[in-house]
Amino acid sequence: MKRGLIVIWTAICLVSNLCFAVPGTFDVAADFSATNNPNGVWSYGWSSTLTSALNLYPDNGKIYEIINIDVWADLGHISSYSPNVAHNGTGIAITHPNGVIWQPGQFSLHPGQSDEYSHARWTAPYAGTFDIAAMFTGIDFGGGTTTDVHVLHNSISLFDGLVNGFGNTSSFSTTVSVGKGDIIDFAVGYGSNQNFYNDSTALSATISAIPAPGALILGGIGAGFVGWLRRRRTL
Repeated sequence: MKRGLIVIWTAICLVSNLCFAVPGTFDVAADFSATNNPNGVWSYGWSSTLTSALNLYPDNGKIYEIINIDVWADLGHISSYSPNVAHNGTGIAITHPNGVIWQPGQFSLHPGQSDEYSHARWTAPYAGTFDIAAMFTGIDFGGGTTTDVHVLHNSISLFDGLVNGFGNTSSFSTTVSVGKGDIIDFAVGYGSNQNFYNDSTALSATISAIPAPGALILGGIGAGFVGWLRRRRTL
């Protein structure tokens, strides 16, 4: 009887695609890699316009003159100042001499000199419904961050905002349905002042899968069915 219950429960799990698994959550800062680009579902790069092709950053290292800030950039790019992404992987705040401060574990983007957009891109590993939560924050206290910030789904805008000043934030959240291979871009440009100076912008972003309602229903039916079989066994 016990073996039969196991077989039935396994079948129900396969049909419902649930099996009590915790939905996936993806975090742009926590998932950061200083050695791989692409890095699993994440990739880092720049584009000449907001929706043009993404050019992956080929260069990585401690480029910011501070030993503990990891950076991805494109040092061979025609712009004399490459757009980039950066990450503080330590447990302490780190301040750059030019006036940027990264909190512990913080991820940031910086646009390029010629208004190149800097991107953190998520590629969906499977189809489903996902909660997206993002907050962009100005982290340049030297001159005050002035950037335009964006969230896009397959190059279609979900959110467009501005960050104006150190500590200023621009936040966004939504729920979207995606297909396997769909892309979500978090992008930063150089803002209304039309220059790239003092534009380091932190990004806190999570993308969390939501179980499909059908899976929850089937899972509940399965659990009820197994409970009924167990009660029948005790009669």
